[in-house]
Amino acid sequence: MSEAAAQPQIGIVPLFRSNANFRNLFFSRLVSLFGDWFNLLAILALLRALGDTSATSFAGVLVVKSLPAFVAPMAGVLVDRLPRRQLMMGADALRTLIVLGMLSLVWVPSLPLLYTLIVLQTLLGSLFEPARNALLPDLVEPRALTAANAASAASWSLMLAIGSALGGLFTDAFGWQAALLLDASTYVGSVIFLAHIADPPPMERAPIGTGGLADWLGIRDLIEGVRFMLGRPRVWTLALVKPIWQVTGARVLVLTLLGEGVFLVHGWPLLAVSVLFVARGIGTGVGPFLSRWLTRSDPAAMERALIPAFVVAGLFYVVAGLAPSLWIAAPAIILAHLGGATIWVFSAIRLQQILPSRVRGRVFASEHAGLTLVLAGATGVFGPLADAMPEWLDGTALVWVDASGDAGFATARWLMVSLGVLTFLPLGLWILRGMWLGWGGPMESMD
Repeated sequence: MSEAAAQPQIGIVPLFRSNANFRNLFFSRLVSLFGDWFNLLAILALLRALGDTSATSFAGVLVVKSLPAFVAPMAGVLVDRLPRRQLMMGADALRTLIVLGMLSLVWVPSLPLLYTLIVLQTLLGSLFEPARNALLPDLVEPRALTAANAASAASWSLMLAIGSALGGLFTDAFGWQAALLLDASTYVGSVIFLAHIADPPPMERAPIGTGGLADWLGIRDLIEGVRFMLGRPRVWTLALVKPIWQVTGARVLVLTLLGEGVFLVHGWPLLAVSVLFVARGIGTGVGPFLSRWLTRSDPAAMERALIPAFVVAGLFYVVAGLAPSLWIAAPAIILAHLGGATIWVFSAIRLQQILPSRVRGRVFASEHAGLTLVLAGATGVFGPLADAMPEWLDGTALVWVDASGDAGFATARWLMVSLGVLTFLPLGLWILRGMWLGWGGPMESMD
């Protein structure tokens, strides 16, 4: 067992009791994420209200949400230059205004306007998330990082489950306008919690502007961050875990298609979608805690755990795609995301353990850019594919996948099965990485 694993680890309950800064960071994200799931379902309902029911249109929204990834690495430069807590507060304050701006679609029902506001909202999210990942190790002890990340993952999962369940029912009952108002209020709550976090001691940085225009624009810092990653295979291979996992990034689209079509509950058009999203949230919430207990927070064990995590995710995506009912598909999604959450959380913990604070923002922003771009590409392919596949499927394919013979149902099932098969691509790459670099690595920062 490694030296890091031999040290007594701080549990989640003691961490919450003793660390007010972490508590405020946790609850700021909790309320913000609650609103995010209301926002997604409100946008889905808005598209339907505008008469657009195609898979391509919803995929377009998900792709548009990914466009800010092109500038996310520059956001990392800001995260490493400026006070991270204040950046997060500013991002959420602006997101409040942007979500309120979406209400203008009542009077100006314009898809280009909706897409523009979504881009702005996501751009600020591209600043918020790297700042949060970079700030977290400055607020908790190294021995508490695993517990802190498990709790943070649970907050995402809890809000996916609760936000999806309530968001679907709330939006069906009160409309997308009310859902957007609630979303805006959660960003205000996030700012209030962030205001109560004490800033860590500032890092020593070279004066901005001494290197000329390239320094002012952040290009010099960006290049430094890229060189840091590329010169350290353990860093860049860990930073690629989430992007490569996102070859299955069309899961939100495919779960929506399954819920709206195959498992539709008549009279409640978003209920089955919410059930599948809740199942995803349960899996991602339980996964990190189960995996943390099994690995005992050992760095080498955490890296090896990604192998069964990929296998579990892939196998149960296939089961979900072939499930005869919602009540079999939902447990399969739970089990699939036990693996998915382990992939997500353990790769983040390992980066936080080995990265020095001065480059964390740039590395996490680059990771965020990569995963978002791959997600956009996957969703951009699956959306038009979902609209085109019914014309391609023959009778044999329909009967084998969906006994109803409905081409739309069979398409959703085929796409879910495809996500399971695609999961074995990152699995193979991660096994090759382990054969190259071994498992685990030094706990100390790579200065």
